[in-house]
Amino acid sequence: MSVFLRWGVFGILSVAGLLYAYNASKDLAQRRPPPVVTVAPAEAAQQAQAMPVSQNCDVEVVVAQRAIEARDAGDPLDRLLRTREIAFETDEKRRERLTQVAKRWFGYAEAIGPFSVRRAAAAECEQSAVVTKP
Repeated sequence: MSVFLRWGVFGILSVAGLLYAYNASKDLAQRRPPPVVTVAPAEAAQQAQAMPVSQNCDVEVVVAQRAIEARDAGDPLDRLLRTREIAFETDEKRRERLTQVAKRWFGYAEAIGPFSVRRAAAAECEQSAVVTKP
């Protein structure tokens, strides 16, 4: 047998072996039962923390989260106050409220997670909405 014939036979057998292994793995995958999806308690707690908030409070939550991110990144407060949510607000009282929220969360000294910021900012917003209603 020549060298080319030996390598040709080896190549054909190699390709046949790869095809056999590929088809066998497909068959095994089809026989396997689908995985059972269970919700972990931590995921359930996070879903409970992601409570729905009103549109005004949603903007305050975004401003609070950006304030925490800006503080962590070392950005100055005036850059935060020039963001779209605050700078382009047409209602003067609303802009002042968003500015207060940004300053409060920018000055927050402790480390806080995103869900905690969302929950605290939403609760603060809802509380201020109840106080300011006539």
